[in-house]
Amino acid sequence: MDNIISSLAAFDTTVVSLDALVQNKTFDADSFDAVIIDLGNGVALDNPRLAEVRGRFGKVPVIFVSDELTPERMRQLIKLDGTDWLPKPLQPRLLIDTVNTVTQRLKANANNVYAVLPCGGGAGATSVAIMLAYYLSRARKRSQPTVALFDLDFSSASTSAYLNTDSGYDLTDVLGKPERIDLEFIDIIKRKHQSGFSLFSFASPALMTNPDAAELVLRMLDIVTFQHDHTVVDLASCETLWSDNVLAAVNSAVIVTTNSVPAVRRAKETLKRVSEIRGSGKGISLAINKVRGGWFSAGIKQKDVQRLFGDAPVTILPDEPDMMTEALNRGVLPLEVDARSRFCSKVQVLADAMALVAGSAR
Repeated sequence: MDNIISSLAAFDTTVVSLDALVQNKTFDADSFDAVIIDLGNGVALDNPRLAEVRGRFGKVPVIFVSDELTPERMRQLIKLDGTDWLPKPLQPRLLIDTVNTVTQRLKANANNVYAVLPCGGGAGATSVAIMLAYYLSRARKRSQPTVALFDLDFSSASTSAYLNTDSGYDLTDVLGKPERIDLEFIDIIKRKHQSGFSLFSFASPALMTNPDAAELVLRMLDIVTFQHDHTVVDLASCETLWSDNVLAAVNSAVIVTTNSVPAVRRAKETLKRVSEIRGSGKGISLAINKVRGGWFSAGIKQKDVQRLFGDAPVTILPDEPDMMTEALNRGVLPLEVDARSRFCSKVQVLADAMALVAGSAR
């Protein structure tokens, strides 16, 4: 069993003894993407309640693991209708690949990916991306979503700087070596924020212009998005070799700008470009950040919003510079500085709206 657990370090796992599983009739199978049952030498197959346990898992993939079994034991195992069977001694790579395969069918089209696209530097998109990841990682009903925040601006790695979390890994080491990008590699390079989401943020400026970087980035994203229920992608303000691919593939995108006339003008142009990349404006929203006073007291007026952005949803995020500065200085979430932050409450509404749009698009 220890070998099984150590092999699955890249996954969130819960360990329950087989005896406890047989006794526990209230076990919530829907909370898991796959179940692995270690049958040992096969004696457990004689337990008449094992079929009842298997039935509780319904459509959740069940992988059986055991020593080599006699033909009679194998017939008993087949009757349990498992998804797969792996013999001991267990090969870690085989187990990981099997879990990956059986859960892929279950999770296909079930994971949501959100892009945060800044209109120029200083728009505050990174703060928005961080808080989106935080709110998406909050428990819903009985489930605890898995969430990743992936910073694709390798020139600055702002998210790790904001959260005072240094990845300590230079991705240039794997440029041109896509075969090295697998579940184990992703598990090694990720960092876990104390609030619950996984963080991928790397200062590797060479990636921004290297022709091999697109394959590397997209391969990493494939694995990260597969592993997590929600993935927030913090894009760079400049175009990169992977920007269009990401924007075309995500469930929804939010364009972050400020309320100055030049910034809003650029947001309008960006909205048009992203709509063309995606084939329509569906799933695209805007967040106008750092708004002081009334709606747009010193910039564009509220009446102009619909004329400029059409049917695209617009969220107004208030400017709270003192809170943001303290959060940056301490390396904490803005919510930890001010639990009643209006900025944070608005981002929470935005997170709920983006998740709803992503869910309805499936």
